[in-house]
Amino acid sequence: MIRLIATDLDGCLMDTRGELPPNFAEAFGKMWEKGVVFAAASGRSFEGARRSFVRPGGQRAGELRGPGGRPAVYADRMAIISDNGARVCLNGRFLLNRTLPYSVYRPVAEEMRRHPLLLPIACTENGAYIEDAGHVRENMKELLEIYYPNSRVCAFDDLPEEIIKFALLYMGDIEKDILPHLQAFDDEKICVQVTAYNWIDIYEKAVSKGTGVAFLQEKLGVTPEETVVFGDYLNDLSMADHASVSCAPANAHPAVRERFTRTVPSNAEYGVPRTILELLG
Repeated sequence: MIRLIATDLDGCLMDTRGELPPNFAEAFGKMWEKGVVFAAASGRSFEGARRSFVRPGGQRAGELRGPGGRPAVYADRMAIISDNGARVCLNGRFLLNRTLPYSVYRPVAEEMRRHPLLLPIACTENGAYIEDAGHVRENMKELLEIYYPNSRVCAFDDLPEEIIKFALLYMGDIEKDILPHLQAFDDEKICVQVTAYNWIDIYEKAVSKGTGVAFLQEKLGVTPEETVVFGDYLNDLSMADHASVSCAPANAHPAVRERFTRTVPSNAEYGVPRTILELLG
């Protein structure tokens, strides 16, 4: 029996254009019909993850009703595990927010500033901040708007609230060019994790997508045996520890395909919704 399905977004659920695949509506409708909770588990900020799910949802959208009888958007009828597990939201209500004071990140922030082609983004409960808008190059603007919309400018030392994570954007091979300079800051408090070709996330060591899934399972009374997860990159590996079935699309990182229990069609072939429909019959 499946009661919870959690999936990464970019390179996994989302198609090659970064959009929900055309068969997602059918898959969401099937999950809704069978009482299966759907969770998006992303490294994106909450708003960056939510914005993909704000169109009317379900195979028969009229059956999903929100306030005033209006058709409910997907985001109102699902869970969102954002910021690599630091935030968990269910049916529009936050259940978890994990933050750390800027002082914990100050040493690594000083190293970030030594790399002029790197754009650090401080993510908080109420928004995302960059230190200098002049550092946002033309080829960064689209990615910044997708993942961290409505970013504001503020010196990190003057941030008005604690930090969920730092996201680092670099328009090149961030694992090769930037990670070696930051690995020394991965310690008992914070994790330095490559999350995609252009991205590194730095966040609380105790947090992961896996802990986000486990937190949601506890709240829902769901077991790993009743859980299916999908992921394609290294920050998805922890989800496999909390699910009896873990699925990697064919385009996934080799380490993910090796660790997960199944390989499914790629995101270009809409593999996640196809597999959900197969599993739910």
